[in-house]
Amino acid sequence: MVNPSYEIEKSGSNWTDYWDIFKRRRWVIFSFCLVTTTVVAIASFMMQPVYRATTSIVVEGEEYNVLATDSSNKGASFDIFENYLQTQMEIILSRSVAGRVFEQYKLGELEGYKTSKDPIKKFTKKNIFLERLKGTRFIRISVDISDPELAAKLANSLADTYAQDNLMRRALTFIRNQRMASFNAEYLRLQDKLASLSTIYGPLHPDMINLKQEIQKLATQIEAERSGLKELASSVDIPENVLKEHEALKMTLQKIQENSVFSSSRMNNIFIADKAIVPKDRIRPKRILNILVGFFGGLIGGIFLAFVINYLDDSIKTEEDMKKQLGSGVIFLGALPVEKAAKKGQSSNPKVDQLVNLNMESPSAEAYRLIRTRILWSVSKDHGLKDIAVLSSVPGEGKTTVASNLAIALSQLKLNTLLVDTDIRRGRLHESHGLSNEKGLGHYLMDTAPFKDILVKTEIPNLSIVTCGKSVIDSSQLFTLPKMSDFIREARERFDMIVYDTPPVTIISDAGILTSQLHGAIMVSRSGVTRARELQKALSIIKESETKLIGAVLNAAESTEVTHYNKYYQKINR
Repeated sequence: MVNPSYEIEKSGSNWTDYWDIFKRRRWVIFSFCLVTTTVVAIASFMMQPVYRATTSIVVEGEEYNVLATDSSNKGASFDIFENYLQTQMEIILSRSVAGRVFEQYKLGELEGYKTSKDPIKKFTKKNIFLERLKGTRFIRISVDISDPELAAKLANSLADTYAQDNLMRRALTFIRNQRMASFNAEYLRLQDKLASLSTIYGPLHPDMINLKQEIQKLATQIEAERSGLKELASSVDIPENVLKEHEALKMTLQKIQENSVFSSSRMNNIFIADKAIVPKDRIRPKRILNILVGFFGGLIGGIFLAFVINYLDDSIKTEEDMKKQLGSGVIFLGALPVEKAAKKGQSSNPKVDQLVNLNMESPSAEAYRLIRTRILWSVSKDHGLKDIAVLSSVPGEGKTTVASNLAIALSQLKLNTLLVDTDIRRGRLHESHGLSNEKGLGHYLMDTAPFKDILVKTEIPNLSIVTCGKSVIDSSQLFTLPKMSDFIREARERFDMIVYDTPPVTIISDAGILTSQLHGAIMVSRSGVTRARELQKALSIIKESETKLIGAVLNAAESTEVTHYNKYYQKINR
């Protein structure tokens, strides 16, 4: 009984199944891998080279400042120092440092920054890379850009600008601290004086009033100074309210730097360990690595694509697929391989419709003989079997090739064999055997030619052919004529075996009228061409026509039997 389902049932996955998919879809995998690798290779060679220059700086903690007045800072925790380092890295990327370097070298005029809404932000995000060496106080400042000399200049300038900025900030803090200490001392002196005068004068005494005003004025100055210190310590950029003071103190700092404590190497807790040099090797693109990644990525993608295509493809590809579609009610007669070469001394492209005659030792010829044997087994069980229809579900499955070679194989057993082309519309047996098509089956059915006139003997012993002939009537109508039954009866009287090459049953549905009058039929499907739903439709038509289906053949299949056959004959020919 025919299974109505047209989907190919998926068997349990195993390595053999995977290997079969690889072999069937190898061109998909190869093509995808080749295209991916080629695209990646072309893109890698077209990419603009990028160079990286790196400067290394060392950041000491604030607790190591010799100018610090509070020695308890030396016990600062590790977490505080980690936060301090992260803060310094953000300062390097700030507009007060990176922005000044950007403007100094006029990077905004470069092509990559002209169209950017925020070129400085793009510079810090895309071109500057900071790396903290774990467990150390080292920070690496790297600049990636297409000009190697400019990359080195920018890396060094970032380090220098940051170090100078840090020195100025610490100097300002030091000067403010000194001033704060002076203010505090003066404030304490005035408080002591106020306490001593209060024992002599009353609160309304002019000296007391003046002294209180002086203390209040000094307190206001102390508060303003304290606020400035807090802003300076907490801000990445110098606050606007101390810019004027910054410029004034800068001149003072430059004057005293050579002869004061500022000249100490400990004044600045930032120093440059390694200056950037002009890089010679590009860091991007890494062409060989990119090509390898493209190759393996394409290989993996190709395999994935092969599995997707295989899952979506419901065509019959293997003997197992064919048997599952046939079910237990139809015998699988065998698989036919694709013949790729002719016998030595013959044409390199033999006529596929005469393979059994032209290349008798080929795997295809042996497969046809095996199918012939299995059909003859059916004959031994049913002595009335004399004519066979070769069917297919759709065009292009190799039905004519199978019919022709099967007839030749039967004739080689010295059986008087007739090959009949019933495909009036697209028959080609006359072309395969080099015969005229002026008179054929169509003429007989139209009662314009007798049986003996359409019968043509071929050069192959025991084989005769009736071509399709030319007819104005469609083949589907010809099968319903009473003359078709006369032809079948007369052919049985004259020949031992008759093979009918019929139109596809799903295209010419009336072909079932012909096959129902014959002793048997075989179904031909082509690997990778016949879809499961098409085969199921054809089997349903055959069942409805009450045609005796002897078995089915899978054409153009890749079978391990072919490999074993080739190895066997190679050993014999040695």
